[in-house]
Amino acid sequence: MDRDLLAKQAFEECCSPGTTVRYGVKRGAPFWNVESLQFMYVPAFHFTAIRGFYRYRYTATDELGGVHTFEADDCCALLTPIWAELPEGVVRLTVAALNPDGSEYATVGARTFFRLAPFPADTPPAARPYRESAVRAYRYAMSQSFIKHWLKYGEPDPTYDLNSYPSKMIGALVEAMLSYARVCPEDSADAMKVAVSAADYLIRITPRGNVPLADLPPTYYLDFCPDPEKYGVISPNWHAAQAHNGTMMMIYPSRAGRMYLQLERATGDKKYLDEAERIGRYYVDTIEPNGSWYLVRSCATGERVTDNFISPIDELVPFMMALYERTGNEIYKKTGDRAVGYVMKTQLPSYNWEGQFEDSPLSTNYMNLTHYAPAALSTYFAKYHRDDPGSLELAKELMRFVEDQFVVWRRPNPWKHPAPDALPFYDTSLWHTPAGLEQYGWHVPIDASTASIAMGFLELYKAGCGDLYLAKARALTDQLTVVQHEDGKIPTHWMNTEDAEKNFWFNCMFESCRVLEIMSDYENL
Repeated sequence: MDRDLLAKQAFEECCSPGTTVRYGVKRGAPFWNVESLQFMYVPAFHFTAIRGFYRYRYTATDELGGVHTFEADDCCALLTPIWAELPEGVVRLTVAALNPDGSEYATVGARTFFRLAPFPADTPPAARPYRESAVRAYRYAMSQSFIKHWLKYGEPDPTYDLNSYPSKMIGALVEAMLSYARVCPEDSADAMKVAVSAADYLIRITPRGNVPLADLPPTYYLDFCPDPEKYGVISPNWHAAQAHNGTMMMIYPSRAGRMYLQLERATGDKKYLDEAERIGRYYVDTIEPNGSWYLVRSCATGERVTDNFISPIDELVPFMMALYERTGNEIYKKTGDRAVGYVMKTQLPSYNWEGQFEDSPLSTNYMNLTHYAPAALSTYFAKYHRDDPGSLELAKELMRFVEDQFVVWRRPNPWKHPAPDALPFYDTSLWHTPAGLEQYGWHVPIDASTASIAMGFLELYKAGCGDLYLAKARALTDQLTVVQHEDGKIPTHWMNTEDAEKNFWFNCMFESCRVLEIMSDYENL
């Protein structure tokens, strides 16, 4: 691949109104970017027109002091006339209504944002082959006490605070051990022992009988650590689990269900299929008329505790499709199709890609966007509708949004988070890039986000959308190997601080391993 040519193509796409992201129009589609801090593709903003005024002057001052202007008959116009000339960095934009003589009558809006650099010709090369990097990470995990505890006792380590999120963390652990057993047959016995022990523990703590959420594994669970002060697990993660204990975030049973299907395939033990089907039947029976499910429910009553709906394309739809493929039962496919319909009718028109994480507060529209759902929908189109040009265009637009808001190829926005205790994380001069950012509420470089976004680009390449997508996927995957430590650890947070190193989520590293394995087939193309 000619990287200079691909970089030129990337720059042209970032500056063209034909390849922008779905920005709103007055009295029409909403503007999703009201909380956005950075832009790579040409943006437009929602400012309020002044009645009787039909001409507006846009003035953008870059961080070097350069002034860039143009005029338009719309106060919400795309910044196309000046976007290509704006240098990377902080931009301060004002929009003023003009009198007939061209003088400025009043300012109708202002916005400060960071103009991101597009995909560059040079990014750091891989430090080692992808598969080797994955194996090193798996072996690092196996050396850690939270994994050894599963191997020895068949129960979660009471000193590891993230075990308070059992569906999420056990699901990730089991899937990772299955992959490790496959790529390292010499270690498969221990890996499979951990996988089976962890899954069986999750089954043991799953509520049964005449309770509202019977057969759904818990999102939060604190009983694994009977004395948190003694074991020293009290932490922000522990407090978050405490705060939400007694509720269930309804995306996580589906994640556990997919894990059970993989484990049944690996072991041949039908009890894991039974667990997956119990979870699947709950979703079939409780889908709402709009095609989704309420995001959070009370474990005691089963009633919803929020009006937020699940964003189903990332977890629920793949689980329903996997159940259908395993069982042939059409009801799972119909449920998955209804969930896709919800996304098409609700999220795609609004572009409200809400971040839904077990340790984060719920949000209102556009307050906490994330890349996971749009990247998953892009992948859905690329995999299942690649012969439809319209669907492929939607897939590319979705990944432009992901790149625009959640990828930093070179220099990140220098903004600082207002919370004093967050400053070490938000000192962007310490970030490792290129990288993927997780969500507006935690707008920092994360290994799993980087890996997930790489997969979105890869699917577009596989669908025949061009070499630029493969180049982007490889650049992000290369960076996974660059940040990897000598002991094999792939850190979760890509900031060169002590606090960042301590904030390690092994499920994120396992997602990086999964992507490294997949990308190993493409690293030399």
